[in-house]
Amino acid sequence: MIAILEQKSLAKGIGMKKVLILLFLFIFTYANLSDLQKAAKAGNKEALIKLGFMYENGQGGVEKDLDMAKKYYSQAAELGSEDAQIALSLLQLNSHIDKKSVSLSNSVDIEGESQIDMKLSVDDLKETLIKAKKLDKDALYTLAVIYDNGFGDIKPDKQRAIALYKKAAKMGSKKALKVLELKKYNVK
Repeated sequence: MIAILEQKSLAKGIGMKKVLILLFLFIFTYANLSDLQKAAKAGNKEALIKLGFMYENGQGGVEKDLDMAKKYYSQAAELGSEDAQIALSLLQLNSHIDKKSVSLSNSVDIEGESQIDMKLSVDDLKETLIKAKKLDKDALYTLAVIYDNGFGDIKPDKQRAIALYKKAAKMGSKKALKVLELKKYNVK
């Protein structure tokens, strides 16, 4: 096989070293994917999240498939992974943004504070999602508020809201910590 690759690579002007590197990466990627799939079948939360991420982004030798990403994230969330709950939340919001079905404004009520009017354009929400994927505390807090109260056609989801508040608090958001304390959510 290497001899055939060498002949083809020389004919195309590609060095043999590059061909071997590409072959190694191909084998490593699929061995890694196979290992992840085995670990996921065994109920490994981290493997389920990694597979969800790979399918969400079309990386690691798999085609982009949001249904598969949702499947893997859901399995990890059922096993108690807050990171998977957050990934599901972001995936759901992404689909709402793609459909452009999110309302541009909404009033939200935070216990202990007066009502707040939230106004987000679709572009603002896209930017918030990008920041949340990078674990920006303010973006995570904003998404937590959206899930806590509902926003546009996004229904309230307390479980996702709590996971997002906790992640935002872990990243240093004092507002998220305050909401967790006010609503008497278990802060871990």
